[in-house]
Amino acid sequence: MTSVDLAVQIAADPDRVRATLPGAVATWLRPAGLEARADGEIVVVTADEPVRVTEHDGGLTTEIDDPDATITTAWTIEGRADRTTVVTCRSTGAPDEPGFAERMTTALVALAAHLEHFPDPPGTEVHAWGPSRGRTRESTQEQAHARFLSQVGVVAPRQEFHTFRGLPAMSGTCLERRGGHRHSAAVLLLDDPIPGVAVLATSGTPPVHEVRALLFGDATVAERLQAQWAAWLAAA
Repeated sequence: MTSVDLAVQIAADPDRVRATLPGAVATWLRPAGLEARADGEIVVVTADEPVRVTEHDGGLTTEIDDPDATITTAWTIEGRADRTTVVTCRSTGAPDEPGFAERMTTALVALAAHLEHFPDPPGTEVHAWGPSRGRTRESTQEQAHARFLSQVGVVAPRQEFHTFRGLPAMSGTCLERRGGHRHSAAVLLLDDPIPGVAVLATSGTPPVHEVRALLFGDATVAERLQAQWAAWLAAA
């Protein structure tokens, strides 16, 4: 069985990463729970399955139930002399390895931003989704994602952004923007309405847009933001 091997360097103390990694991994790997009908008109929301996390001396292991298989990932944590940490993961069992690698890379970038900037509080999760609209039959998933980000106001990595008027109000810095054949995403470090990390992603065929965030502050603000994104994505 082949594997998907990835790694991320985190600007955080190894002991802190070891203490907070299990909860952070469970957050960013939680399945989206999305199924798109073939004509792209209806998105069915299925119940999220929990990410099973097992801790051991060398790191931890996670398991996610995919509709066709169980994806198992072994995580190792290595401290560097400069007090940064390298987290390495090897995943087996993914039915679509290229697509899984694209999604896992996004999760690792979000994970690193989470652990570097918000190591202690649990945070409040935001999750909203909706089908890609305004595309032609020939549009690719990458083109759908580029259109999504242009609608929102996210332009380029390492640049500040403010969502356009009429959208849920968010501002901060775009940490990374990546296009892929099955999954494209922008990872954002948020300043407003409250600090946090957010992912704006487009996945699947037909494409589905997803907003996932972990916010640190007033939970009612996070709940309101989720409702606003859900309404906007349903109508966009």
